[in-house]
Amino acid sequence: ATGFAAGVATKVVVPAGESVHILTVEAPAKHIKLWWPTGMGKQNLYGLSVMFVPDIVKNKVMATRRVGFRYVALVTGNDTNQDFLARAGREEGTESHGMFFRINGVAMWSRGANMIPMEELEGRMSSEAHRVLVRSAVDGGMNTLRVWGGGMFLPDVWYDACDDLGIIVYHDMQYAQSGHSPAATATQDEELRHTVRRLSSHASIVVWDGCNECQVIMDTGTGIYAKFVMTVVAEEDKSRAVWPSCPALGWSTGVRKLDALPNGRPLTTPTTGKAIETHGPYQHGAGFPAVNGDASMKLFDTNIPIKVSPGSTGPQFENVYASEFGAVAMSSFESMSSTLAKEHWGLHAGQPSDTCSGGFESKCTGNNVMAQRNYPCDNLINVYFGMRPETYFNRTGESIFKQHLYQCMLSQALLMKSDIETRRSKNQLGCLVWQLNEIWPTGGWGSLEYGTPVLGQVLGGRWKPLHYFFHRSIFADVMAACGQGGKCYVKNDSPVAFEGSCVISSLCFATGEGKELKTLSLTGDSALPPGAGITRFFDVDLSGIDGSMHMLIARCMTAGGMLLSVNEIPLAPPSRMRLPVAAVTAKVAPAHNDDGSVDVRLESDKTALYITLTTLAHGRFSRNAFAMAALGPAPAVTVVQFLPFGTKKADIKLLSESLRVEHLQENLNADHVV
Repeated sequence: ATGFAAGVATKVVVPAGESVHILTVEAPAKHIKLWWPTGMGKQNLYGLSVMFVPDIVKNKVMATRRVGFRYVALVTGNDTNQDFLARAGREEGTESHGMFFRINGVAMWSRGANMIPMEELEGRMSSEAHRVLVRSAVDGGMNTLRVWGGGMFLPDVWYDACDDLGIIVYHDMQYAQSGHSPAATATQDEELRHTVRRLSSHASIVVWDGCNECQVIMDTGTGIYAKFVMTVVAEEDKSRAVWPSCPALGWSTGVRKLDALPNGRPLTTPTTGKAIETHGPYQHGAGFPAVNGDASMKLFDTNIPIKVSPGSTGPQFENVYASEFGAVAMSSFESMSSTLAKEHWGLHAGQPSDTCSGGFESKCTGNNVMAQRNYPCDNLINVYFGMRPETYFNRTGESIFKQHLYQCMLSQALLMKSDIETRRSKNQLGCLVWQLNEIWPTGGWGSLEYGTPVLGQVLGGRWKPLHYFFHRSIFADVMAACGQGGKCYVKNDSPVAFEGSCVISSLCFATGEGKELKTLSLTGDSALPPGAGITRFFDVDLSGIDGSMHMLIARCMTAGGMLLSVNEIPLAPPSRMRLPVAAVTAKVAPAHNDDGSVDVRLESDKTALYITLTTLAHGRFSRNAFAMAALGPAPAVTVVQFLPFGTKKADIKLLSESLRVEHLQENLNADHVV
């Protein structure tokens, strides 16, 4: 923390019962350095201590907090327009131009995920796991986490980590849909006040909202969120924005239009309006009876290649904040096998199906253990890997279960990659996936696996392929993507101008040959202005490019040669790709690097796609789910690093003993192999 000397003392008389005394400490601006989200600046924090010394007894009472100074505006109008600014400071309510955050005056592309509790069994919650999880969010390119209203108020260590690492927090009160609604009781009033007092010192929290998915309409049952829940919150904390619910249409009264800070007047909401914040769509699992999902097969379009439709982007144009959307996936073999008997190693557990009914939360009768493992994955695998008979999913054993899970997780990653790349081509200034983490070692929606370090699990959560996609391209500030007909774009969501280049190349699967198709020189007058939301559209000639035999690779780098993003762009789903039979091997170095990481050397005799490394060691790889191009008789060689979690040095022995490598070709049907 950063600090300077400042303090105040006063004499107080404490009456019997509850009372409040306010002390004001001046912090001269010349001594203050602002707190910034990750990627926008440093996370400057200051220690604050309050001590009460009784006159009679000698025992003193002391509390300490860390605070950060930042100004956050939840913007719903066109604040690039001077006329709006002139009136927004004195008007109340919400506009319908869009929704985004400004931090210290800088517009940001808010991207990240929804945080659910890390553990169902609270007694084995791990502080270090919560810290590692927030670090994984940052390393995955995220700058925002939403605390979902169907979960819990999280441990202090999680909020501290968000303060330290620059994550902004969109925070629901813990109410969600039916069965979680509030009552205006003294107990709930006290709980809300206690929670806000406990957490309001955290610089990372930028907005409080009332509930998850409970549209707040005055004079109905949901009006309580405005009249009671958020009124109490606003009374306790006037320093940050308040919002009715997630998602919401905004306010009619009760907040300053400029930034959504409470103004002391009654909070009321509109009945109808334009959707500036969205939830969905969600790709649920289907094709197998389970407690969630649809027992019948529900197929969908792969969105490969994506459709890029050029349009106007940036805060000055109408925009949307997407605070939930997602796709289901299982977890790795390492995670799931530890909680299943060997005879059940398969997506259908090798057992007769249950009989399930009841819709979203079905009741199942029967003994199939996978019926209780969240949504099935049959439809995702059929869509991306080609239709398979039910007998394929009924098979069990180590080899087939690993294939099932590889296909399932890669399907989720490809689906979400296409979805987010499509969103980034439009004017969405908020992008929060459902969800970040898993609460159990099984299926779910997360990009991180279950993170309690018990058998088979990695501290803080093993990264799924989707999280590596976030890291390499789709959550990078500067990235390029291409879609149907060679329509492409390059995006700058960084707060600074981008000077550099983006190169679009093709990769031939059969030969490993790479061919440069287009180079965008983005320097001088052609540089991309500061973001958020800066987009430049362009075309690439795809003559002679066939998605079954080629993929595109987009690399963006600074003028100094620093690589900012690598986007491996499929032009066809895996079921249509014709890949050579490839042998990929991995070897762990015998010694640590200076930073405690360990090198892993990979060789491939042919071009291989979506090479995925998995281990029982605690940590992650610097790259994963990537392509290697073998050109000619010599094998392709690359080196990745394994970076440890929760310790200074990686466990080389465990990494070497448990490391396994998979790739796409070996997980396709024989008729897709050439």
